[in-house]
Amino acid sequence: MGYLNDAENNQEKFDAHGWLRTGDLGFLDTDKFLYVVGNTRDIITLSSGERINPNPIEERVKRYIPLVRYVVLVGQDAPYLCALLTLKCQINTDTGEPRNALTSEAVAFCRQLRSQATRLSDIVYDGDPVVLEFIGQGIDAANAEVTSDSAKIMKWTILRTDFSVAGGELGATTKLKRAMVARIYQAEIENLYEEDDYDD
Repeated sequence: MGYLNDAENNQEKFDAHGWLRTGDLGFLDTDKFLYVVGNTRDIITLSSGERINPNPIEERVKRYIPLVRYVVLVGQDAPYLCALLTLKCQINTDTGEPRNALTSEAVAFCRQLRSQATRLSDIVYDGDPVVLEFIGQGIDAANAEVTSDSAKIMKWTILRTDFSVAGGELGATTKLKRAMVARIYQAEIENLYEEDDYDD
C-alpha cells in the first residue's frame, strides 16, 4: 500500500506497477530460483568508473580463507579494490564484544597450517608468517576467479578486532553496516592507499 501520507517516498520506492524497489541485486538460475547477491547501496565505483558488486568477491574470499569472519571491500573513487579482513574471534557473552582469543575452529585451522597462533594478536602484532602467507594465497586464489582486473583485491589488511554489534560495525540483526565500517576504519583504509600516488 505504501507509506502513509508520504506521496514523495511512495513515488521513489514504488514503480508504476506497484512493485517495491528494494535495491536488491540478484539473478534467476536455470531452475528459476532467485538468488540475492547484494544491494545497489553496496556497489563500489572505482575512479575508472567501473562499478563492482563487492558481495560475491567477499564471499569467495571467505570460502578460500576459513579463518576470516568478515571481508569488506573498499575502493570508492579509488583506482583499485582493497579488503579489510577480520579473523574469527571468541565473543564475550556478557558484553557482546570480541575477544583477542581466536575461536576453537580458527585455532584448529591454524594447527593444520602448522601455526601456533591462538590469539588475534599472535597474527596481527607478531606477524605470524604461516597465517599471513596462507591469507595471501587465499586472496590470490579469489582474484584468479574474477572476470575483470578491476575486481581484483590489490591490497588487504587484518583489522585488530572482529566486528560486533557493540563495536558498531554490525546492526542488531548482525548485518554488516558498511558505511559505519568505512567511518570506524578510515585510517586503516587510508593506509592501504597512502603509499600510492594517485589523483582522487
